[in-house]
Amino acid sequence: MLRAVNQNNASTQFVPLKSINIHGKIRLFAADVTITQVFRNDEPTPIEAVYCFPIEEQAAIYGFVAQIDERNIVAELKEKKEAQQDYTQALQRGHGAYLMEQDEKSQDNFIINVGALPPSKECTITISYVTELELVQGSTIRFVVPTTIAPRYNPDKHGIASPAGTTTKYVQTSPYTIEFCCQVENLGGSQIARINSPSHPIEIDLAQRDSYTVKLAQNNTHLDRDILISIELAEKHDNLIATIESGAVMATFMPTEDDCQRVTKFGHQTNEFIFVVDCSGSMKDESKIELARQAILLFLKSLPMNCHFNIIRFGSDYAALFKDISVIYNEENARKAETLIKTMQANLGGTELVSISQRCL
Repeated sequence: MLRAVNQNNASTQFVPLKSINIHGKIRLFAADVTITQVFRNDEPTPIEAVYCFPIEEQAAIYGFVAQIDERNIVAELKEKKEAQQDYTQALQRGHGAYLMEQDEKSQDNFIINVGALPPSKECTITISYVTELELVQGSTIRFVVPTTIAPRYNPDKHGIASPAGTTTKYVQTSPYTIEFCCQVENLGGSQIARINSPSHPIEIDLAQRDSYTVKLAQNNTHLDRDILISIELAEKHDNLIATIESGAVMATFMPTEDDCQRVTKFGHQTNEFIFVVDCSGSMKDESKIELARQAILLFLKSLPMNCHFNIIRFGSDYAALFKDISVIYNEENARKAETLIKTMQANLGGTELVSISQRCL
């Protein structure tokens, strides 16, 4: 529940979030997640509900739909300032309006504004997103649904501001519960050894061959910790590729310990290392680009002598440190690479993967 206080009115309004339903579909190392949230106004006047919730940082939201009085309102993607202005103007005209935006304080938290919700009315907000899943030690797929917000929000000092001028006090605890269901299917022929949850008791139903349905075993589950689902595979997989019906392709690979030992043990082999670094606008957060700098510096200083290497930065286009060819790893070339890494910025525009993939492969 969030407490909303209108700046033009001293009255306090309690805005209940009635329920949350989360449905996930897992295919290999990707998940399609739908979150359904029901708001209800039990006040005698129209209100604005403001709700803050977390989503995995690497997730990509592709759907935002509001339903009220059997009408579905599909969101339109706009620049942040334009969307906030349109939302405020709609409320000023007495219309219903719905806004979802990324929290400026934290990129893995989002804020939903449900504006001008009439008395005794319910509004259902449905959010859909896709996310890449973590592959742990090549044999365990880990699915995480964040349900709690990190304590970087201090309820005594910070609130959530609405573009319409409403302020809300952030409340960490919640009186509502959560429903969760997850389907695990199409793991590319990989056999599942075990499915478990280190966070909650779960029930697992083998609906059909190679398809599992996972639910929370307890009916009244509160949002006091994240939901973690671990899918252990019978065999180790270091290289995976997934294709979806729409034509989307996702691939992942990770050098094994044996691969690394072969590189360092057999000095007569000619090894080539190409570092591909995302320098698009999505890396503008200084913590992201700084972590990338630190990681590449570590890798650079760990390269075996006499190998060949190159560094390619990409965004809307790409730029290689050494044009056209990889060069031998020696003191002079390592110094050039270190200079580039230390001055590297997230200034290459959008994230275009096709051209850089063609360049490297």
